[in-house]
Parts: sequence; structure tokens; C-alpha cells
Amino acid sequence: MRLEANRPTVGTDDGQELLCHLAGKVRRSVGRIRVGDRVECRATDPGQGVIVGVEARGLTLERPPVANVSGLVMVFTLVDPVGSTELLDRRLILAELYGVKSLLLAHKADRVPPERRAELEPWARLYPLIWTSVQTGEGLADVPRRLGEGIYVLTGESGAGKSSLLAALLGEAGPAAGALTRRQRGRQTTRTVSLHRLGDGYLSDTPGFSRLNLPPMTSEELRWAFPEFRQLRCRFRDCLHRDEPGCALPAARAAGSVSAVRYRHYRTFLEETVH
Repeated sequence: MRLEANRPTVGTDDGQELLCHLAGKVRRSVGRIRVGDRVECRATDPGQGVIVGVEARGLTLERPPVANVSGLVMVFTLVDPVGSTELLDRRLILAELYGVKSLLLAHKADRVPPERRAELEPWARLYPLIWTSVQTGEGLADVPRRLGEGIYVLTGESGAGKSSLLAALLGEAGPAAGALTRRQRGRQTTRTVSLHRLGDGYLSDTPGFSRLNLPPMTSEELRWAFPEFRQLRCRFRDCLHRDEPGCALPAARAAGSVSAVRYRHYRTFLEETVH
């Protein structure tokens, strides 16, 4: 399925693509249609149809509008442009809260010196991470095997090369990459939300964005969203890891099992989300 301006293009079981509108009863019952929806549609004119039913949804994202999500595939770059690890952690927290898989793609690997790859080690210890390159083909074959079945949302900052990476994964000639601005912030090139077959699953491309607000959550939910905190045994069960007596975090940081960067992000998110 492809969605642009709330007009979905639906792929049918017999291989057709129909540009559809929603029947009135469907619009009243589900409102906005989403990529990933499993729908019942009826052909009207050649190449066009009407959606007359939508199956019950699993996990549904509002931004981007994708239904029945199994996981998030996060594209991150250390060069051209340098990505924000704070924004990466925001996406990882959302995946933890949603209870879906996370896969990290460290993209433009051909431009990253070997010694710089260690910068992503704190994340590689916690989540599957694949180094990828459109130029050399590094890691591309590993992505569909790692994903398996389900619907996955490809996400990342503007300029990270999501569109060219998706085209390479699909074996297609990709669109021209968005030029970088003078501040090395990528310009957005994707303006539609689409669903593409990849191996046994589907991958949804989404427009890039540079900010991501976390929803309100309890301190317990935030702590659980950091996998490295789950094994800590503090004196108090409701320890916020902010210098409380008997907190196990200082020892974990000294041992290297909790990174200074990730902990700094945790403190930022704690002040932002927990009230």
C-alpha cells in the first residue's frame, strides 16, 4: 500500500494496484486509513477502487500513519550528516514502550573509519546493529534476514539516506538523494508513506523528521525502556538512579555496562516526561 494525501493505493491479492477512496461507513468507523491496514476493496473503474472494510488493527502509529507495526528500523549516520544519538534513543524508547522490535542500521559505513565504529558500541550491546552501505553493499543482505515476517517502519533523520538505502534493499535505482544544507542537516526527500515487500516481511518508508517528543510516562516505564537498567539491584525498588542511597548505577557505570551518553539521555528524558 502507498498513501499520499490520504488517498491509498492498494495492492490486491491478484497483483493489481488500485487507487482507492473510502466508503462512507469505513470513513466514519476508522477515520484515517493507514499504510499497513488490511482492507477489503472493490474495483470500480480501471485502476481505481473503493475500500469497503478494514480489519482490526494491531499496533498503530499516528506519525507516521502506519498500522500493524512489528518493529522499527532506525537508520543512523556518523557522517554526512552526524546523527543525534539523543534522537536515536528517543526512537528506541518508543519501540520499548510499544513492545516492538528494534533494528539499527549504521548507514554510510564506507565513509566511517574503523576506529569510529566503536562509537556505536553502547547501542550494539543492547540492540541488533548492522553496518550498511549503498556504495559497497555492506550489510544489505543481512537486513531482510534479520527482519523476518511483519511490518517494519524505516525511520531516521533527514539526510541519513533512507530513500537510497530502501532502493538498494529492494534492488531498485533510488531517487536522487536530498542535498545537504550548509549546516549539514539533511533535506527531506520522501513525502509519501509506502509499504514495500522485503524478504518475508514489509518495510514502510517514512518522511524524515528532526524532532521526536516522547509521551508522558511513569518513572517505572522510562527505567524499563532502558534495557541496561533492568538488571540493576538498587536498595529501593523505585530508585530513579539519581544519586539515591544504595543505587546500583554508579557501579554499573564504572564497570562499563551503562554508558555515560545513554545515562545523560536518561536524565534528560526523566525531566521531560515524568511528572
